[in-house]
Amino acid sequence: MDTNNWNPYLKLSDEGHPCMAQQTYEPLVSPDGKIFCKNYSWPNDYQYRETTNRPLYTDEVVEWFWFNELTYLELFKDKPYAPEIIDIDYANRKIFLKWYGVSCNQIIYRPHFWPQDTWLKQIKDIMLDIYNEGVYKLTMYPHCHYISEDSNMRAIDWYGCVPVEEPYIEEKYMQGIIHETAQFRLDETGAAVDSVLNLETMFKRSLGTHVKWGENDMSYIYKEIFNA
Repeated sequence: MDTNNWNPYLKLSDEGHPCMAQQTYEPLVSPDGKIFCKNYSWPNDYQYRETTNRPLYTDEVVEWFWFNELTYLELFKDKPYAPEIIDIDYANRKIFLKWYGVSCNQIIYRPHFWPQDTWLKQIKDIMLDIYNEGVYKLTMYPHCHYISEDSNMRAIDWYGCVPVEEPYIEEKYMQGIIHETAQFRLDETGAAVDSVLNLETMFKRSLGTHVKWGENDMSYIYKEIFNA
């Protein structure tokens, strides 16, 4: 599928301004808004929108997250919140998903009608089920989810997963995709041991404090998972 004329996906900041959604792959949307492409080719224009100085963002880093994405897409493919995959181009490292124009980010930060209690319950159900399957999914932000035509919330960005029992990742991979404004998130996970980070702390802090859906943090989910 030719994506040369596709548009980059930009999330909305808390103030409603378009900005980059993440630091890992190139998110593209077809001109008709019906297909979302996760382009893991390297390099790509999207990841150099803000700066050309990303020496740690290498093909090795992108390839690692590509394979991690495929691993967890396969693991969760039969879940009702799995994305609707149209095609996977393994040669060019591209994943094509059915899309509905916007992510949950645009719905929350623009005046769309979507009852808050509905999406608070849906994201909670997704996060609880993923955890119960033995996985920490750190990509739990509104822009990592969308609503399909049946009003069902679905999750994308499966590259950000680690097993609960072994929540480890080599530091070079995280350093390759972390934005300078989020470096503190790595710092608070603790020092790497033998160049390996334990992402359990990052997951807990994300869920308990850092991730916001509108004015709401995810502490209500944290309390249910960890009985805190």
